[in-house]
Amino acid sequence: MKSQRLLAMSASILFLVTGCGGSESGSAAVLSPTASIVSTTAPERAPGNAGDIEQACAELKFVQDLSDQTAAATNEILQRVATDPEGTSEAEIIAAFATLATEIEASLPETLAAYDRAAAVAPSGIDAEIRAVADGTARLTPALVEAFTKIQTADDLANIQGIFAKPELQDAARDAGIASLRIDNFTNPNCGFQFSNS
Repeated sequence: MKSQRLLAMSASILFLVTGCGGSESGSAAVLSPTASIVSTTAPERAPGNAGDIEQACAELKFVQDLSDQTAAATNEILQRVATDPEGTSEAEIIAAFATLATEIEASLPETLAAYDRAAAVAPSGIDAEIRAVADGTARLTPALVEAFTKIQTADDLANIQGIFAKPELQDAARDAGIASLRIDNFTNPNCGFQFSNS
């Protein structure tokens, strides 16, 4: 398996895994690629209720930590191939991506629930951005899980970025990425961390 081919696609993989807010590894339960939590049942707020900034920060930090774990796990696999391309067998790489897919799949409900809780208590305006990122996560994660699960050969791995070519996924990634940057305007001053991975 050629390490340069893996490194060339690493940016695309990591954008999909972490581009919807957060930094490195996470896990998820498969929803359909069109699943969305945009229309969650957020309670109506009384006039003047500014939300709960502290809880919103805690939920967004939880999502970021899960995302950090996913990116770290993905980086570890790619790094292993890049630093020891001859010593790492194709079977080991395929198995590593299959395991990572399972972990990502298992954590999706938890991630979406955290987004839901954050949106429910976030100040007005930021709640819409959180829901946009959650929507992108719900759409993109199953596609990533499916792609990782289907890796059977080095060529499958090298061609994985093809799943990003679908217009609906490109749109979801773009919209979620923009929303993540807007969430930074909230998390930087209020939570003490940058939410996006930019």
